[in-house]
Parts: sequence; C-alpha cells; structure tokens
Amino acid sequence: MAEGAEVEADVIAGRSPSPFWAGEGAETSAERTAGKSSLPFRLADMNLNRPVPPNVPLSDGLNTVLKEWTFHYRLLRLEWKRTHYATIAFGFAALILGSVSVELWNGGDAKLTGLDGITAINGFQFFQMLISMICWGWFAYQAWMLFPVMRVHALSLLVMWNGMVGAQIFFHRTNPSFPVGFKLSEMMEGTLITLTVLFFLFFFWKAVVETRDLHVEINHLHQDVRVMEEALAEHSLKGWSTLFGVWILLIVVSSWAGLHHVSSYGESNLGFLAVHLLTGLPSIPLLLFILWYPQRMLGTQTSVQTRAALDASLEMSGQELTIRQVGASCPECGADSPLRMSDAGEPMHPCLAAGCSTMVTVGTNCTACNEPMPTRIACPVCGVNAPALDYMPDQEAW
Repeated sequence: MAEGAEVEADVIAGRSPSPFWAGEGAETSAERTAGKSSLPFRLADMNLNRPVPPNVPLSDGLNTVLKEWTFHYRLLRLEWKRTHYATIAFGFAALILGSVSVELWNGGDAKLTGLDGITAINGFQFFQMLISMICWGWFAYQAWMLFPVMRVHALSLLVMWNGMVGAQIFFHRTNPSFPVGFKLSEMMEGTLITLTVLFFLFFFWKAVVETRDLHVEINHLHQDVRVMEEALAEHSLKGWSTLFGVWILLIVVSSWAGLHHVSSYGESNLGFLAVHLLTGLPSIPLLLFILWYPQRMLGTQTSVQTRAALDASLEMSGQELTIRQVGASCPECGADSPLRMSDAGEPMHPCLAAGCSTMVTVGTNCTACNEPMPTRIACPVCGVNAPALDYMPDQEAW
C-alpha cells in the first residue's frame, strides 16, 4: 500500500515513477535538471541505486543499458498518451483473436485447403478471424499515424514479422517437429526468407544509427571534441538496440511456437500456443517503442535512412552538398567570438585598440590605427588564450 501511495504521489507531482531495476530514489538527480532542456530529464543524469557489481562480466555495458532503459521508461511514462495504449490494446486483441480459436486447437481438416478450407470454417470462427484482421489493420493504421517519421519502417517491420511466420511455414511444411529431424534439403525456402528478413532488419537498425550520427553532427556540432562526445553519449542507442534485438528474438520464437502448435494435426499442443502468446504479446508494445524512440530523439523533420541512401537521394535529385555555417566560438567554454573568415580564407578579428572596430587580419597591424593583432585571441568570458584558428569550427558537408 505504501509503495502504491508513493507511485500515486509521483504521478500527481508530475514525476515519472522509477522502473523496478533503477532502485528507489534514482530519479532525484534527474529531477534537479528538469527545465534545463526540452526534456524533463537527461540521459546523463540517470543513476542506478543497484548497479551491476564491477566483478560481474560486462558490468559496464549492462549498467549503461540499464540506465538507458530507465531513461526510456520515464520518458515513455511521461509522453505516451491514451492513443498509444489503445493501439497496444488493438494489437493484443488482434493477436489473441487470431491465435485462440477452436479451428487451431484441433488442427482443422488437413484435406481442405484454399477457398474450400476458408468456407469450411464455422460462422463464429470466421467472424473471429475477420475481427482479428480488422484489429491488425487498425494497429497498422495507428502506427502509421503516430509515427510519421517511421511510417515506412512501421509497415516494413510488420511485413518482416509476417516474413518470419512465412519462413516457419516452409520449415514446418514437411517436418512438423522442426527443428528436430531437420534436413538441409528441405530448408531452402525458409532459410532464404529468414536471411532476407534479417537483412532488412539489419539495414533498418543501421539507418536509425546512421541518422542519429548525422543528427549529432549537424545539430550538435562543436569545436570541442569532448562536447561532441557528450552529445553522442546523450543520443546513445545501446538500450534501444538491445530492445530491438529482444524484439527480433521474440517474434522468431513466437512464429516458431505458433506454427509448431498447428503443424501436428489433431494433437493437443497448448504449451506451444502459450509460448506463442507469451512471446507475441510483449512484441507488440516493443514494436511501438522501437518506432517511437528514434522519432522522439531525432524529431519529426528528419528522414530515417542510411548515409548511402542519403547520398543516393541527393545525387538523384541533383542537389549539391551544402556547408553548415557556424560562427566562431571559444574552444574551451563555447562562448561566441567576433572572429570571422575573410573571403581569402584568413581569420579576421575586430581591432583590440580602444575606440577602433576595424576588422584586422590576424598577425597583421590594423590599417586604421596600426595596432598589432596577435595570432592568439583571449576569450573575454573564460580568459583562455588560444590560437585564432582554434576558434573557427570545422565545416562539415552532408
């Protein structure tokens, strides 16, 4: 009761409850930074009260993933609305209605196929099948509307899921007990479909990662490499990638268990049906998360694609690469600097003499007052004295 009251108090106060793996009070440091950015908290502020001990193998990587999952969980709790949960409910209904059926329990009649097999289904089961198809259609439509940046990928991931089911159909076609007693000569079609699905899933993951890299390079460009590294860490996709791998594993197991359940006609294999549901149901909210998080990170004005696809689209459209113009700034504190590049590519700075604002090429004398312009410029904010060229940003083309 006390724990429930604490969660309720957190929700009323506008705080997102902590997941079970984060530990109590883990949100304290995140709450201190609320209001400092467009997010209510930052990934760098996530803390684990019960981190994986250092003596455990891969403890650093596990703690990193757990921190990112904590961040995902809190952000999801704050930003997901009823529409998201309603979409998940429709997905659950679609999977359950399509799986829990008398027609599947007894295996049906193996002698009836095609249109004859469909017409042989009694009225209630046929209606149940139609409702399941409608729910899947609504689920796909909602995914299309909720994630405009990921629309094509939403449909492609659903196709890949069905591709895994199709591969299992070929695997079980001549061997109902697959993978027991498998023969390589009977696995060609299923293996080809599986490899094709994995190929497209890999390129989806690669597109998200490379779009993230471009996003950081373009929107968080900075002269200081350390600042760039911090921005890249803030946009880490390790936790997302792990959940994407979990989703792939779940749909593979769910597809196999579902086909294994119906492959032995007339036999009762309710255990495989249970495995099919227990792995298929979590795949639905995971799919929405996989679509939601990259869009939340990258914004709604981007396009998720690989660098090669971006280069090809620019070349096909006849567009030229553009240079992102960024003003000079202090290499230490990032404060803006009046240093500019001349048309000849030489750094220029306003004259340092009192009352003179003539732009002077670094390393020469002012043409108005003859005041020398040193090659090193002092930052008026932090006082660091650095070469003039260090103030100029690297120009990135994309």
